[in-house]
Amino acid sequence: MIAVLMEVSASSYAQKITLSAKQISLEDVFRQIRKQTAYNVLWDVETLKDAKRVDIRVNNATVEEVLQKSFVNQPFLYTIQENTVVVTRKREEAPAAITIKGRVTDMSNHPLPGVAVRLKGTQTGTATQPDGSYSINVPGGEGVLSFKYLGYTPKEVPINGQTVINVQLEQTSSQLGEVVVAYGRQHTREIVGAVATLSATDIKDQSTGTFAERLQGKLPGAQVAQTTGRPGQSMDLRIRGAASLTSNVRPLVVVDGQPMLGNPDNINNINPDEIESFTILKDASSTALYGSRAANGVILITTKRGKSGATQINFNSYYGAASLMRELIPPVMDATQLATYMKGFYEDKIKYEGYTGGIPAVYQNPEQYGKGTDWFSVLTRTAPVQNYSIAINTGNDKSAFSMVGGYFDQQGILKNTGYKRFSLRVNGDFNLGKRVKLGFGVAPSMQLEHNNRQGTGFNVDGQRAIFASASMMPTMGSPYNPDGSLALGISGFTNQFVWANPLRQLLEVQDDANRLRVLANLFTEIKLLEHLTFRASGSTDVGNMTRNRFIPSTSMGGFNALPIENPPPGNNTALGESLVNNDYSWLNENTLTYQNRFGENHSLNVMGGFTVQRSTGFASDVVGRDYPDNSVSQLSAATRFTTNTSSFNAWTMASLLARVNYSYKDRYFLQATMRRDGSSRFGADHRWGTFPSIGASWIASDEAFLKNISQLSLLKVRASYGLTGMNEMGGNYRFAAGVGPANYVFSGGLAPGKVQNSLGNQALAWERNKQLDIGFDLGLFDNRITLAYDYYDKLTDGLLFTVPVPQSSGFSSVQDNLGDIRQWGHEITVSTKNLVGAFKWNTDFNISFNRNIVKRIGLNNISFADAPTTTLSEFTDYRTLVGKPVGQFYGYVFDGIFKNQAEADAGPKYYGTGTTTLSQAGTVRFKDLNGDGKITFPEDQTVIGDPNPKFIFGLSNSFQYKNFDLSIAISGTYGNKLKNGMQESTYNLDGVFNGPPELLNRWRSESDPGDGKVARTLANTTAAYRTDNTLFIHDASHITINNITLGYMLRKFRTQYIKNLRLYASAQNVYIFTSYPGNPEVSAGGLAFVAQQGQDLGAYPLQRTFTFGLNLGL
Repeated sequence: MIAVLMEVSASSYAQKITLSAKQISLEDVFRQIRKQTAYNVLWDVETLKDAKRVDIRVNNATVEEVLQKSFVNQPFLYTIQENTVVVTRKREEAPAAITIKGRVTDMSNHPLPGVAVRLKGTQTGTATQPDGSYSINVPGGEGVLSFKYLGYTPKEVPINGQTVINVQLEQTSSQLGEVVVAYGRQHTREIVGAVATLSATDIKDQSTGTFAERLQGKLPGAQVAQTTGRPGQSMDLRIRGAASLTSNVRPLVVVDGQPMLGNPDNINNINPDEIESFTILKDASSTALYGSRAANGVILITTKRGKSGATQINFNSYYGAASLMRELIPPVMDATQLATYMKGFYEDKIKYEGYTGGIPAVYQNPEQYGKGTDWFSVLTRTAPVQNYSIAINTGNDKSAFSMVGGYFDQQGILKNTGYKRFSLRVNGDFNLGKRVKLGFGVAPSMQLEHNNRQGTGFNVDGQRAIFASASMMPTMGSPYNPDGSLALGISGFTNQFVWANPLRQLLEVQDDANRLRVLANLFTEIKLLEHLTFRASGSTDVGNMTRNRFIPSTSMGGFNALPIENPPPGNNTALGESLVNNDYSWLNENTLTYQNRFGENHSLNVMGGFTVQRSTGFASDVVGRDYPDNSVSQLSAATRFTTNTSSFNAWTMASLLARVNYSYKDRYFLQATMRRDGSSRFGADHRWGTFPSIGASWIASDEAFLKNISQLSLLKVRASYGLTGMNEMGGNYRFAAGVGPANYVFSGGLAPGKVQNSLGNQALAWERNKQLDIGFDLGLFDNRITLAYDYYDKLTDGLLFTVPVPQSSGFSSVQDNLGDIRQWGHEITVSTKNLVGAFKWNTDFNISFNRNIVKRIGLNNISFADAPTTTLSEFTDYRTLVGKPVGQFYGYVFDGIFKNQAEADAGPKYYGTGTTTLSQAGTVRFKDLNGDGKITFPEDQTVIGDPNPKFIFGLSNSFQYKNFDLSIAISGTYGNKLKNGMQESTYNLDGVFNGPPELLNRWRSESDPGDGKVARTLANTTAAYRTDNTLFIHDASHITINNITLGYMLRKFRTQYIKNLRLYASAQNVYIFTSYPGNPEVSAGGLAFVAQQGQDLGAYPLQRTFTFGLNLGL
């Protein structure tokens, strides 16, 4: 509505106004102008709704003066045209803009290029440059800047008039960002399965040569164990417990889409500094796309690739020293104690056995020997460790490259042992227009091992395992002759076994294993249509391992045999070996992906593909003896060859795969996958296997009924079910009958021929896992507290098992699918940002409860044993029984020592292999479980321990204050048992080994019964004492402080060329809290074969390492 005041005062045409009023409206002012002058006023009534009342007092003022006073702080303008005043609304003027500049880096002060910087609530934004810098114009200099970068936690900063804003972004927790999954990437919001992730920054600075060591305690559901301290040795890694009885249960490791094959040590070729991230796939929905190789879980490793921006150079180096963790070495008797023991041994022999030889002179004065030789100190050293790694990143919008080169050198704490690795990885990416991408990766590496393969137990190729022998070596002996030269052997003590000099073995033996490996891949992505992308990739894995060793006769010395300088032909002569393994595999994968969004609520991603892989291997092994001289070590100098074998193997697998992902409202997610594998490892009846899965998730926190809970950042519920398989059978052609060489009679003589030597089974099928997973993810207080929970229930059926066949077949056994195991468990992960100010403190905790039970074994549910016997045996070790967990320790229940003859007469009797009771005062007592008064096998044996932990856990804390950063990593297990095989050996009471000091507290007489745990030394009764029994089963629960790292950023050294400089100190294997008398993670067979795990036979000892290092960014 337009109001036009055109009335003219009838009384006067004066142009002056007199007016005095308070809180008068503008309309009344306009009326006074009309009344007192000849001016007309035009205005919009709607406009004046925002008008403010005014106080005015004027006398004979002009119209313009009145208008100026009235329009102060009013949202209007006026114009005067002749005698007309026009009122209009002011145009809103944009406030003056200010320029804000700054730099965005990660928590280690590395620049982050490509970070999205935006003025919140507007379309004003920019992105950071390669050096992390940015510049943005902000109207009025007020508002909030948001910083977002893939894989990092978004950050918002109020401007408050600032012109310089520098920001550090923190890598996301598992609830945020994007992660690598099977055949692609997914935002964590979309994931329906059980997936754990770890970035490179989470494991940086640890002074370890292999990436697996850095994973200890970091990943829920993953058990990582240091079963040995051997330099370059792979860590044993297992996901969600046991999945097979006879097959390897190591997870599949996939590097940049390329499955790693062969020896587990092969993955040691990967320099940890090459790695960008880890993803652990645990449930069927996330692993089923790997089909028949996914039963044990999958580890996806993504290496660093080039990024667009200025060239970046990062150098990482550390140097330090490692020393023996002496607290994990069980004590042994020193020379005085051992001589005292031996003196008592002969005293008892005279007293109870009628021995007439007297006490040997060497034992009559034990004090003369003092402490004697500390063999652990003789054999070990403080060993240097060093690492150098350089990473170069460069790129633009057309291409990008990354190169990481490294050298790692770890000398062993056992003298003359060590490991070196040379590595290089180059990755490149190219954009060929808007629709085509190309990429490649090549990674050559070389690993050199020197004298690392010491083995365990008593004898390894004629050598006693070096460190195991140190526990049994007589401390009265010396490694040196009186003239200072190395002794041939350690002997000269009555009744003590003769030993090869272990120091001489370490220094003389030549044992070098060299591994050369080249991984290469090439891929192309073509955007065929707006929503359709084709990807093709090819990769190769070429490996060569050679092992050359020479053991001179002076270091041979078999069991109780003194080494000889120049022996006659026979078993104690020098030994030489040349072992060669060549492996080659290639893989071709082709996928087609359709991705589209329909409207605002529907999103669809469909992927289908075809893959084919072939692997071949060649091995040869030649062992020679009877060398003419120890100074000639070439294998050609041997005059007798005890081994001369070669083998070739090959397998092929072709696969079809598909995945469908659907989301509704970005809140409800559904995924279905399928893989169909065809493998040459199986017969025609079961050559193909199908492995489907389905999973769903729901972001409940996005629902309206939870939106008002301000403390709730995320609530996501997940469930999945699917099938995976196991295609490793311990051989490539188990379905086929085996053929071997044999002689037959022809024309009165023997002629070479062939004969069937094993039965085949065309019905052999895949071991299959049927797995259910239910879980949820929870975020609280803007994700300052996040929690993930998973429950899984998995049935592995069709386990491969060797079963007996009728003797009339001409064979003893055949392999078949005749076993089932059920596994279930709970996994909990909690991450907290305890402090987020200038002092930052983050905590990550995870705990996993894994259980398993055997449902079926063989044809008649018989027990599965590693060494079944029908008589009392020292080493029966394990049993796998229906209704029990896999691989239980099996044996007798130790019930002390018969303190006197009356107890022996009244107690249960054991007879050994004879008919006369061996139970006497001072001998071992076992519990008579069936109550028949006799200790018999197997009636009185039972499960005596479980090597599987009740739970495993990890705890990590990171702190940052100004330029300082500190990280502490802890891991542990609870409830697992270990069989101390070394204790079982050193508790030999026959006076042939050294042993622990508690042997001095053995039974001597009824008036001196000792501590009730150590039996007497009576001949023919001691073997029973060291049969498998609870005395040698120990609790191996432990808490390990894996790593402590303290770093300091030298910001004052930052220049145009130096982007960052950080110094750090790191300690690895800081301390292990355990009641076990040794390394609580040791396992002679590793964790790979679950039916035989958890036995300590004297492995390469663990070391504690201290290093100092620097990170330099250019």
